[in-house]
Amino acid sequence: MILSAIKQIAQAEMENKRSSPHNERGDKYTHGERTATLAVRLRQLVLPDERGYDDILTVAAWLHDISNGVDNHWTIGAERVRELLSGHCTAEELGQICGIIAVHDDRNPESNNYSNAIKIHQDADHLDHFGTLDIWRMVAHTIGFDNTINDALAYYQHQWPEDTARWRGELNFELSRKIFDDRTAFAASFIERFTVELTGGIWNEEILIG
Repeated sequence: MILSAIKQIAQAEMENKRSSPHNERGDKYTHGERTATLAVRLRQLVLPDERGYDDILTVAAWLHDISNGVDNHWTIGAERVRELLSGHCTAEELGQICGIIAVHDDRNPESNNYSNAIKIHQDADHLDHFGTLDIWRMVAHTIGFDNTINDALAYYQHQWPEDTARWRGELNFELSRKIFDDRTAFAASFIERFTVELTGGIWNEEILIG
């Protein structure tokens, strides 16, 4: 595979698209870039002796959400990628790439018998939605769905803890869970301060006034 040529395909297909009207232009393309970087790094840390599929992880990450926004986007996306990359990959490479894309949202570690490549991709894809990016999406979604700032706060105070526990349970590797915990701890600290300042309060008032 020539990664630069495949990246040009990904850019042409995705960098001007929005996955929904309330997201920024090219959101799934940049998500794919981040997922690719994180997937390779996770592989290096979790499975240091399995160097042979970093290019597969990279290409699958770039293109895994190419059909995001439609029903069964993982299946349709795998079919679309098979068409786009025909002639750019060997049959084996294409099978591995499309195999990752086809099940990237099928997250159930208790019954997950997928390959390590698929598990790495699933975790990297999942993790990219948390931490600073969680806050970024909160702002975009609040405005895009015509909600209020208080609606956003209510979600994070009441529903977010339950959702967070479920999302954590969908990760495959212990390191992924540690990264997840770190990222959600950041979001929780933001929410704590957000709660104070949203009512006109002063964060750390006791410290500031001595």
